[in-house]
Amino acid sequence: MVKVKIEGLRELESALTELSKGAAKGALKRALIKSAEPMRLAAVRNAPEDKGGLKRGIKIGVKIAKDKSKDPGSRAFAATMAAGGTRGEAVQALRNARRSQGVGETFAEAFMGPVRANKKNSIKAMAQEFGSVHHPAHPYMRPAFDSEAGNVVNRIKGELTSEIAKSVKRARARAARLASKG
Repeated sequence: MVKVKIEGLRELESALTELSKGAAKGALKRALIKSAEPMRLAAVRNAPEDKGGLKRGIKIGVKIAKDKSKDPGSRAFAATMAAGGTRGEAVQALRNARRSQGVGETFAEAFMGPVRANKKNSIKAMAQEFGSVHHPAHPYMRPAFDSEAGNVVNRIKGELTSEIAKSVKRARARAARLASKG
């Protein structure tokens, strides 16, 4: 497995922490999926035709997770709950601790490849990419990665900026609607 780590997007990470947790996760997921889509399409173009199952099965997934070992917010949450605070107070303490330390709430991993519908299809997908004793290799994922990885990394900042701006706009519109209702 090849991992690409992107650093240096502190302003965007800070902007994400200003959004609600759901809005931040949604913006991050949409940005990663949009950025990786050209790589997925390249893999689809490279995949052998046969019955088309392999081509249809190449998907993008995103996993959002927290690095709790570096998270002052989790400690603040636990301390507030242990001191008898309410859940709302604990959540506020968590957010305040993260904001004061400049720690983002989440990081994300995007992955792309053939969906593992069943063992037989997984074996076929691997045999296509790497070959077997009876079948020569017909790589489709690695050429897609080699041709598009740099472009994906370059697209992430623009897509994330756009998604954050859209989320802020939606949040402001929602707040205005609620304010007008009284």
